[in-house]
Amino acid sequence: MAEVIKLVGFETTLNATANLVSNAVLVKISNANTTTASVITVVNAAGANTANTTLLPLTEIYLQKPTDSKLISSLTSLVTATPIAFS
Repeated sequence: MAEVIKLVGFETTLNATANLVSNAVLVKISNANTTTASVITVVNAAGANTANTTLLPLTEIYLQKPTDSKLISSLTSLVTATPIAFS
């Protein structure tokens, strides 16, 4: 069965500034950089890093997070996050 996602907000660029991504619980994160990986870090409401993962060049992941957690990218451009839901 095909995977269907619903867009529930606008795409935003991730960088070193923590971003709530519209308080989304489910986020599609894409790395459009052709050569450089990005470390995606989840930051809780208290400002502590709680998890991270490496996003390889030209890939995307779906990440579930608490609504009050923010995301940070080690790259300053070409990494975007979009709030989504599965339908």
